[in-house]
Amino acid sequence: MKKTLIFSAMIAISASSWSQTAVIKGKFHKLLPNGKETQEVFFSKPEDGEIEVILPMVKSRQDQIFRGEVKKEDLNTIRYVGVFDEQYAVYLKAGEELNVDAGDGQIVYSGNINKENQVFADWYKMIKPLRNYGYTKNGYTLPSDGYLRIIDSLKAPVEQFIKNINTGNTAFDKQAKHFLTYSYRYDVIIPTASGLNIGKKDEYPESLVKFYNDEKWTDANIWNLPMGYHYMLYFAFVKHIIYNSKQGMAADILIPEISNKELKAKFIVAQAERGANMNLIQYLERNEQYMQTNQQRDKMKVMLKRARMQEPGGDWIDFSYPDAAGKMHKLSDNLGKVVFIDVWATWCAPCLKEQPALEELEKSFAGKDVVFLSLSIDTDKAKWQKMVEEKKLSGLHLFTNNKGSVVSDYEVTEIPRFILFDKNGKTVSIDAPRPTDAKLKALIESTLKGEKSTTK
Repeated sequence: MKKTLIFSAMIAISASSWSQTAVIKGKFHKLLPNGKETQEVFFSKPEDGEIEVILPMVKSRQDQIFRGEVKKEDLNTIRYVGVFDEQYAVYLKAGEELNVDAGDGQIVYSGNINKENQVFADWYKMIKPLRNYGYTKNGYTLPSDGYLRIIDSLKAPVEQFIKNINTGNTAFDKQAKHFLTYSYRYDVIIPTASGLNIGKKDEYPESLVKFYNDEKWTDANIWNLPMGYHYMLYFAFVKHIIYNSKQGMAADILIPEISNKELKAKFIVAQAERGANMNLIQYLERNEQYMQTNQQRDKMKVMLKRARMQEPGGDWIDFSYPDAAGKMHKLSDNLGKVVFIDVWATWCAPCLKEQPALEELEKSFAGKDVVFLSLSIDTDKAKWQKMVEEKKLSGLHLFTNNKGSVVSDYEVTEIPRFILFDKNGKTVSIDAPRPTDAKLKALIESTLKGEKSTTK
């Protein structure tokens, strides 16, 4: 009797848990750039103009089916399932199980198709001809006259479809109308951005030119879409670089056209954070005037400080890390001396290969105003300390735990990495030659003499 009660309780708990979640599963065909089939599908939400993965779902080896349990906080709102730039909208409610079969720009919904998902099912079915151009492997090679006929034929049906969305779920209807409006515009842009050749400027139909010119960027909520940032960037690329044959960066040409101040500021910051600029310093200096919040202004200042440090003559960014005994050491403690920084790790074979040459280099500058700092990005302090002690490594060794300024400000993503500053804390080279390269010794000697270097 007791076992029966326990079993019944377990079933009740399981049922209660299920009622608070939903399940999404199915198939997703997507070839990666290396030509292999993707083995992972992502359940995501919009964040900062792009998507943020909530739930990665690995395909089963047996049948290539993915499956994921969607938590309560991601129910009753539009979310997205897909891989990279190919995303599909879904709407899940507690206790539902939704099946999808997607790929090459198309999706079929089955299982618990609620009225909200029926909207998306009908939508993707309607615009299937257009998505053949933007989401299939060779879509950009299809005849452009077919693409032009399709967008002309879809204009009225798309407008009517969006206008008629009325599921009785007011919040969903509003969200869906906004998303599908821009989802369609994005799908119109993608083929040309991917290489579809429409022809010379005077061969573009008036309707498409009007489509380009009608976008005034007045809607701040574009940034709440999963493709908001890429829609803006691709739109600018198609309109200005392909259609108008302008020279320069598409984003730089777009920024003056963004009417909404909030949207403009967010786009500027996003573009800077991605480093997608030919001259980041000029970009930041030119656009910091458009920031709308203190957080945005602070971000721009930090990025500008980092960008300037990257250039010869820029000011170093101070940091503080402990040695093996726990004593803290600042970079600024060495002002008045030439500072050579070696970023390494115990597990990095190329780093260890440079150690003998580094030791010899340090000996050659003994008694001179040169400081050698070795920053380990190890996260195992005991292992790091043991190697430093057993190998009797020279120089000042500091432990970063792969955190702090060396990661964030100096943006060290690969090691070994060598950095050289002059006596005034100015950058000589943010990516200096290796100790095994004779050029490094000559560079340090010239820095000691106060000679300017063009090394980057």
